This record gives sequence, C-alpha cells and structure tokens, in this order.
Amino acid sequence: MPHYYGLIIYFDGASKSNPHGPAGSGWTLYEMDPDGDTDGERLAQGQDYLGYNISNNQAEYHGLEGALKFMNKNDISCQYLHIRGDSQIVINQLHGKYQVRSKNIIGYYNAVMKELASIQCGAAEYTHINRAENREADAMANNSIRRKRSKSVWG
Repeated sequence: MPHYYGLIIYFDGASKSNPHGPAGSGWTLYEMDPDGDTDGERLAQGQDYLGYNISNNQAEYHGLEGALKFMNKNDISCQYLHIRGDSQIVINQLHGKYQVRSKNIIGYYNAVMKELASIQCGAAEYTHINRAENREADAMANNSIRRKRSKSVWG
C-alpha cells in the first residue's frame, strides 16, 4: 500500500453541446513536493469517455470520482489530499458552500463523497483553480471525447 505525505488531484470534465454531449472526464494525480506548494512527480492519470446526454457538471464530478476510485483500487493513502478543479460549482458544493439540488448531479456528488470517505487520507482540501492550471486534466477529458476511449495508468 503506497503511502504519501501529500497528494494533489486535478480533475476536469467536458461536454460538447452541453448537456447533450459527447462528454468525457480526466484527472491527474501528483505527489506533493516537500514545500507543499507545487506539484512533485506525476503518479497517475486517467480519462473516461462518457458518451452522450452528460452535462459538463456531471463530467466534472466523474473526473474527480475516477481519481478517487484509482486511489482506492490501488490502496493509495496520504496524510493530506489536495483536490483542485476549475469547476467553481463542484468545488463549492464539496466545501458545503453550495447546496446540491439538481437531480442530475446528486448521484455524482454522493458517489464522490462515498469514495472520499473510503480513502485513507488524513485531511482533504478543495481549491478552485483557473483553467490554465488545469490543462492536463482538461486535455485528458477532451482526449477521451476525441478518441472515445477510457484508461487509467500509472505515471
């Protein structure tokens, strides 16, 4: 079981012709460098092709869920988990600042919260970042749509 002091998840979702799709999600997982401010080594990345009739917000949640599932499947634990995304809605819902009211989103939100509860991490922090800081996860999400392909890999 790999254990890390700090990990950073970047997640993103994309839905062309929102909310009709096609849609995809992407994520990257980094080890936090010793300073705690920037990214260390990229540990893993993943993307999922989600098909049609998926909204951008659903795709965003799916990206985060994919990273968390990868951590659970591979028994990855950490002291601190930093979750970063460019979706203000998702980040604020995770913080509890926004209520989750949409019937289309609540299942995705609950799935993420379930995965979060089962990972072995001391504390989780949610940060809204700009799109430029999220370019790798964005590229993974868009690549999944272009190639109609899902994959998760180490490194």
